[in-house]
Amino acid sequence: MRLRDLLADDELGLVLLNDADALERPVRGVYITDLIDPRRYLTGGELVLSGLVWHGGPEDSQQFVRALVDAGVAGLAAGTARLGHAPPDLVAACREHGLPAFEVPISVSFNALAERIQWRAAPRRELISAVAAGADLDRVLRMAADDLGADCWVVSATGWVVGGTAELPEQTRRGALAEFTRGRLPRTWRAGDPHVLWPVESGAEPTAAQWFALVSGDLVEWDEHREAVAADLGTVVALVRARVDEARRIAGRSVEAALRRLLEGSSSPTEVAARLETAGLPADEPLRAVAMGIGDPAESTTLLREIAAATGMASVTAPLGDGAAALFVDDREHLADLDQQLRRIVADAEAGLGERRLAMGISDITAATALRGALDEAAYARRLAEQRRGRAEVAAAAELASHEVLLASAPDELRRSYRDRLLADLVAYDTAHGSELLRTLRVFLDDNGSWSRCAQLLHVHVNTLRYRIQRVEELTGRDLSDFGTRVDFYLALRLDTDG
Repeated sequence: MRLRDLLADDELGLVLLNDADALERPVRGVYITDLIDPRRYLTGGELVLSGLVWHGGPEDSQQFVRALVDAGVAGLAAGTARLGHAPPDLVAACREHGLPAFEVPISVSFNALAERIQWRAAPRRELISAVAAGADLDRVLRMAADDLGADCWVVSATGWVVGGTAELPEQTRRGALAEFTRGRLPRTWRAGDPHVLWPVESGAEPTAAQWFALVSGDLVEWDEHREAVAADLGTVVALVRARVDEARRIAGRSVEAALRRLLEGSSSPTEVAARLETAGLPADEPLRAVAMGIGDPAESTTLLREIAAATGMASVTAPLGDGAAALFVDDREHLADLDQQLRRIVADAEAGLGERRLAMGISDITAATALRGALDEAAYARRLAEQRRGRAEVAAAAELASHEVLLASAPDELRRSYRDRLLADLVAYDTAHGSELLRTLRVFLDDNGSWSRCAQLLHVHVNTLRYRIQRVEELTGRDLSDFGTRVDFYLALRLDTDG
């Protein structure tokens, strides 16, 4: 519940005393007081109700308002029984310190106002009790749907439909995913049949790793009861999410140390296989390893767990190095399709990355006894993905059989040295003369050295193109009619594009 909801409640008749900039603040409780400094009794987020018995002048108003702001309350509701109205100096103090303030009409008792807030803020006992008793998400969703009179789902920002009371049409799923990343919730998405997107607070980062509730209907048509049910649904789904995350962390911890020791050479494949069995993954089945990074190991692990869950395959995820690793176990037919699944999921999640870049590498199918090689293979593939220009890139082991693996596996310092040794003179010449030798060389090589087609693409005469290539050869001391020289320049240009 938010301050705006209280202001819109006609039965309460609250009057807003200052600007409406903070009306989206959530109300997490209510506290009635006539103490001039009630900070010791406040925890933050309350709507404070006061009959203003403490008021004796402007200094009192300043002291009282500063105490409320310091405690982080949501707002102030001032009673009118004693003074007949809220004093101007109190209104001025609230405006000065940015505290939303309301005037409570004399016809509305503080008890009635408090009961209304507590009724709307209190979780539904049957939903909480069901979760506490171990009810699964589908059971909770059916209970909420009965109260809401509408189908509802929980969706991961990776595109995974975590649970629901009906089949979620693909067009609705994709539209809701796109809408989720566009702003604050709750709000209604009205493309086609309206649906309400409701937040599920979990603290998971990035946005792409979060869940949200989706309910058929339009928020503007909901009464207080439906809003309360949706709020309670968000609360209990957050509890379910916490339960799921804890189970994932436990499974990850059981293999994390073993994976590290395996890469360090101090652990055997047999030990890792035993750890996989502990995590619920059969060690006698084939597997594929995935390495992923988004700039932070903890966030990488959280997001990779959501991505792995979206595949529907048995998997375990753990932090590893500067990112995270996941192991997928299934039959060969399903594992063969894993890279395509992951590309689709990453494409769905891309909008929720914020400013982060995602790079993912996928190993080939192997046995658990060859896990060390699979992890190395996934790490090389991730490095290859990092060299590409997109914000969310996925590379599979099959792509390592190309020149790109050489670029991806070379140390950064060596890559820069190689690029600069071949291209630095051309970059300097272009900068000094406003020419396009570097671009000309790139187009020339990309078009397999065809003079006529390259001249057409550059919109220049063939003689002009020949002069430019000759100038490149003079500046670099290299002969572009030589195949090896062309390969050298092609690789350097790839490094220049990636860098």
